[in-house]
Amino acid sequence: MRNKITKKLLLYFLIIVLANSLISSGIFVVLGQKVYMDAYKEYLARRAEDIAQAISDNMDIFAYAAEEETTTPGRGKKQGGKNNPNTRVQPKYIDWMDQVLEGKVWLIYKEDKIFQRGNSDIALSYDDLTDYEKAAIDKAFEGNTVTSESFDNIFDKGTLSAVAPLKDSDGSIYGAILIHEDIAIARRFIDSAFYVLMVSGLVGIFIVLIMIIIFVCKFIRPINRIDSAAKVMIDGDYQVRTGVNQDDEIGDLAKNMDELAVRLERGRKESENIDRMRNDFISSMSHELKTPVTVMKASLEGLVSGIIPESEIENYHKILYEEIGVLDKLVMDLMELNAVRNKSFPMNFKEEDLISVLKDAARSQRVLADKKGVEIILNIEDSYYMFSCDYTRLRQMFITVINNGIKYSDADEQVIIRQFRDRNFIKIQVINKGNAIDSKDKEHIFEAFYRGKNTSEKGFGLGLAIAKEIANRHAIHLHVFSESERETVFEFVLQ
Repeated sequence: MRNKITKKLLLYFLIIVLANSLISSGIFVVLGQKVYMDAYKEYLARRAEDIAQAISDNMDIFAYAAEEETTTPGRGKKQGGKNNPNTRVQPKYIDWMDQVLEGKVWLIYKEDKIFQRGNSDIALSYDDLTDYEKAAIDKAFEGNTVTSESFDNIFDKGTLSAVAPLKDSDGSIYGAILIHEDIAIARRFIDSAFYVLMVSGLVGIFIVLIMIIIFVCKFIRPINRIDSAAKVMIDGDYQVRTGVNQDDEIGDLAKNMDELAVRLERGRKESENIDRMRNDFISSMSHELKTPVTVMKASLEGLVSGIIPESEIENYHKILYEEIGVLDKLVMDLMELNAVRNKSFPMNFKEEDLISVLKDAARSQRVLADKKGVEIILNIEDSYYMFSCDYTRLRQMFITVINNGIKYSDADEQVIIRQFRDRNFIKIQVINKGNAIDSKDKEHIFEAFYRGKNTSEKGFGLGLAIAKEIANRHAIHLHVFSESERETVFEFVLQ
């Protein structure tokens, strides 16, 4: 999967880079060639206009008359000059301009439309031109400067020509100048520029490709870490972490994967705890049921077989009744534990005086305390404290803990019930003195059917589990600790 994603990203980026390079290069070549040729044409047209202006300004020097002088009746002798329609530029000056300008200069006169060159052996007339060429000459005769690549029958192919009007001193157009230059150099420059652009593009593509590989690998690396973490999680190890910490969508995905691992690990521990509790429950149930069932079975076998003397039958009936009572209490406790654990089980919550509930629970246990010689001491700070609760369940919770304190207190000791405020919390402590609870037992003391190994008290180990569930339903935090080796404290914390 990693290689596939990497290859796809490389391919996509490469296609984008190539497409961008080709499009950019094509636009650059087309627009560059057009801009360069337009600028070159503008330059050539300006040269043609400058040469035409120079010829017009210096026509007294360059000119000679086609007829050295003409005589008009009644007017006398007419000399050649700027305003003579038969004025021509001397061929030697045209040759001189060819050499200075490193180009070919042609002149055409509007009167007879005959081309003039420095080399008199070359003869060309207006009628020899094509329609496109005639149109360019006609525009020049109208006063426009024109550039064209259509004079191929006059000049070599691959030349650029410019035609500019020739004007005399009063601004009248008497001819046109035609110059041309070989644009092969310009084309070679464009080709060279294209070659440089192509080489630069290939080098750029190569460099970009290397950068793409680096960036793609950097982009893929956190995804690979997430993928590796996911595979480890599939194998059942939920303690793995992605190790990705970045502020983007991939970072959010990594955080979600880490959070998923945390929750799965928590779920795994809860599942293991539930399995252990279920196994402990089955084991405890088997153990608790074994004794009464065995007693009942033996008693019933004796009664059925008739081996029990008549005088003992009543005692056996009492034994059976007591054992059935034990089983009944076990079943009732199990039903109650299941009820308070069920979140949908309704409780009758009302505003009650917590202090009254606590005192009522303590009062109900005085008979048991007196039988054992234990004194119940109430140390109450508040006269009353209103609290939303189920009176019956909350009283049951306090009775269970107080009863537990009495049972595990030494004779002639005290069970102290304290109520006080600690910052924003209301705390109630039930303190008894006797053998302290073992640290290992503290971890499981609120679990169903759990009983300390060193305890001699009878019971099923369900009372504190039920009290814990009632506390949870009332958002009361119940925990146990020992302040000394002979003192145990059960503490209720209410906010």
